[in-house]
Amino acid sequence: MKNETDKRQNGYDENGHLFGEFTAPSYEEWQEAVEKLLKGKPFEKAMYTKTHEGITLRPIYRKEDLEKVPFADTLPGYPPFVRGTKAEGNISEPWLVNQEVYAGTPGAFHECIIDELYRGLNVLNLKMDLPSQLGYDADDELAEDVGYRGVSISTLEDLTAAFQELVLDVLPLHINAGMNPIPIMAMIGAYLKKSDLPLANIKGVLGYDPLGMLAKHGQMPFALSEAYDFMADATNWTLHENSTLRTILVEGHPYHDGGADSVQELAYTMAVGTAYIRAMLDRGIAIDDIASKMVFSFSIGSNFFMEISKLRAARILFSKVIEAFGGSETAQKIYLHAKTSSWTKTIYDPYVNMLRNASEGFSGAIAGVDSLTIVPFDEAIREADSFSRRVSRNVQFILQDECNFTQPIDPAGGSWYIETLTHEIAQKAWETFQATEAAGGFEAMLTGGEIQSAIALKYEAKFKDMAKRKHVWVGVNQYANMTEKKLTVQHTSDEKLKKLRQESLQKFRLKRPLFAVADKVSALGDEKTENGHISMPLAIEAIEVGATMGEIAQLCSDLSEQDIMIKAIQYERGASRFEALRDKTDQYQKAGKAPKVFLFNMGPIPQHKGRADFTTGFFEVGGFEVMQNNGFKEVDPAVAAGLASGAQVGVICSTDAVYPEIVPEIAEKIRHTNSNMKLVLAGKPPKDLEAIYRNAGIDDFIYMGADCYGLLSAILENVAEEVIENA
Repeated sequence: MKNETDKRQNGYDENGHLFGEFTAPSYEEWQEAVEKLLKGKPFEKAMYTKTHEGITLRPIYRKEDLEKVPFADTLPGYPPFVRGTKAEGNISEPWLVNQEVYAGTPGAFHECIIDELYRGLNVLNLKMDLPSQLGYDADDELAEDVGYRGVSISTLEDLTAAFQELVLDVLPLHINAGMNPIPIMAMIGAYLKKSDLPLANIKGVLGYDPLGMLAKHGQMPFALSEAYDFMADATNWTLHENSTLRTILVEGHPYHDGGADSVQELAYTMAVGTAYIRAMLDRGIAIDDIASKMVFSFSIGSNFFMEISKLRAARILFSKVIEAFGGSETAQKIYLHAKTSSWTKTIYDPYVNMLRNASEGFSGAIAGVDSLTIVPFDEAIREADSFSRRVSRNVQFILQDECNFTQPIDPAGGSWYIETLTHEIAQKAWETFQATEAAGGFEAMLTGGEIQSAIALKYEAKFKDMAKRKHVWVGVNQYANMTEKKLTVQHTSDEKLKKLRQESLQKFRLKRPLFAVADKVSALGDEKTENGHISMPLAIEAIEVGATMGEIAQLCSDLSEQDIMIKAIQYERGASRFEALRDKTDQYQKAGKAPKVFLFNMGPIPQHKGRADFTTGFFEVGGFEVMQNNGFKEVDPAVAAGLASGAQVGVICSTDAVYPEIVPEIAEKIRHTNSNMKLVLAGKPPKDLEAIYRNAGIDDFIYMGADCYGLLSAILENVAEEVIENA
C-alpha cells in the first residue's frame, strides 16, 4: 500500500502510468497554444523549416507519424537493414577507427602508421599521393605534388618500406586504388607473395571508383568500359583467391565536396553503384559476389539529424537495389564507411572544426557505420601533424569508450523524428535516383555535364543562405574572432621531397633487371590484347621483377583506344568565399589601406547598442575594422567625427523611431562634403521610408537576412579601386 501511495505522489496513476492523471493534449490544442505565443506570425512560416533537400521539417513529430513509415517495426539485422546490418549492432564489434595518415615518403609513412596503431588506430589506411593515384611514378615529368597529402608509392621496395612490421592478416586495409586498380593491387599481391601471406587472409577495402575519379579529376586515360574491365579483373582475382577484400568502391565525397545536398549524394552514389553492378553482371560476375565486394563511403555534414537519416536511408536503398537485381538477403547488407566532411571545415577559427568533427562523428556513430574517419581539424590549412591526428583519433575513442555509443543497438531506432526523416530522405533520394536512371544513368549524365550543373546549382543555393547568414558558420560568417592568429603551416619543401623520391626511383631503375621487366610487361600487354583482360598473376610477376606502378598504369593506357575529358565537379569548401574576403582585407591592411567602418551611434547606449553590436558582427566577418564610440547626442558632432575618421563605410545605428528625423540629415550632410563614404543604415526600413533614405544618400541597409557577403564584396572592390588609383 505504501508503494502505491508513493507512486501516486510521484506522478503515477493507479495503473502505473507516469502523469496518468493528466489528459494528453491533442495536436490541435498544442498548435493553438503555440499560435498564441507567435502573436500573429503565420504558424507554417514560423514553425516549419524547408531544407535544401526539399524536405520540410515539422516542429513536432508524433507516434502517429510512424504509421507512414513502412520499416518502423523492423529489427536490426533484418531487411531493409535500416536499423543496421548486424543484429548485435556495435556491441560485440565496434566500428573501425579508420584515420588517414599523411606522409610523403614510404619511410615517413611507416614511422607515422606505427605510432598511430600504437595509439589505437585499427585500420591500415594507405592514402596515396596524387601522382600515385593517377598512375604516375615519382620521377614522371607529369607527376606534380609528389608526396603531398599522401605517400608516394612507385615500386615494391616502396611498399615494403611502408608496410614493414605490419601484420596484414590481422589489420584491415583501406585503400582507394586511384585511377586504375591494377598497379596497386599487383603491388599488394607481390608484397603478400613476398611475405608468404595468402590473399585469402587479407580483409578490408582495396577499392576502385572510376566514376568517382572521373567526376573529381575530369579525365581518364581510357574508356569507362575498360575501367570496368579492370574492376572485373581485380574483383575476379579476389574471388578466385577466396579473399573477402572489397574491390568496388563508391565514394560520395566528390559530390558532397562540390556542394551536393544529402539527397543528391545518396542518389548519385546509388546510381554509381548501380552502374558498377550492371558492368560486373555484363562481365559474368554473380550479383551476390558483386554485392559482397562493394563498399560505400559517405561524407558526414553538419546537419546532425539529416546525416543520421542519410546513412540509415543508404541501407534501405542498397537493399532495394540488390533485391531488384535478384540478390540474396545477405547480399543486401551494405558496408558503410563514413568520413567527416571536408566541405564544412574552415581556415579561420579552425579550432571550431574540432566541434564540427565531434558532431559529424556523433552522427556516424548514431547511424551505425562500419568504419569511420575523422578528418584533421586543420585539414583545410595544412597537412595534419601529430597533434591534429591525435585529436581526430581521440574523438572516436571518446564516442566509443566514454560516451558508450557502441550500445544500445541502433540508438536512433524508434525516434519519431529520425524514423520519419529517414523515410522522407530515402523517398527523395529514390526519386532522384530513378530520374538519373531514366536520363540514361549516372555515366551519361556525368559525361553530359548534368551532374556537375545540378551540384553547382545546389552549392549556390546553399551559399545564398550562408551569404545572408541564414545558415551560420561560427567564426566565418558570424562570431568572427578578430584577435585570431593563423595556424602555422609546416612548410615541406615540395622540390626537396620530389628530388628525394626521384633519386630513390632512379637508383631502383639502375639495379633492376631491365630485360626481365620488359619481358614481363610485354607478356602482360599480350595477354590483354589476346584475351581482353588483365592477368593479375602476370601483373604481380611484373612487379616482382621490378616493374613500377607507373609502367603498369602506362601499359593499360597505351592499350586503350580512347581517353575521356569532361568538366570535373568543382571542389569549393562552403566557407571559402567568406574566407577570401578576410584574405583580401589582410592584404589591404599590409598595404595600409585596411577597410574601416565608422558607427554613427545616435543617442544613449541603450538606444543604439543592439544595432551597433549587430553591425560590428556584420562587418567583422570580412575582417573590417569597426570604429566604436559611446554615441552622439546631435548630428553635427557625429558627422564631423565620421568624416575625420577616414573610414570608407559609415553605419547609422539607432532605433526605428528616431530614424526618420536623423537619417536624412546625416546622409545629406555627408554627401554635401563630397565624401565617398559608403553610408549604410542598420535596420530594415518600411518601403515608404526606404526611398526617402536612399534619395538622401543611404547606399545600403543591413539587417537579419541581408546579403552580408554581397555587401562586403562590393565594399572591398571599391577599396581595391582606391588602392590602384593611389598606387
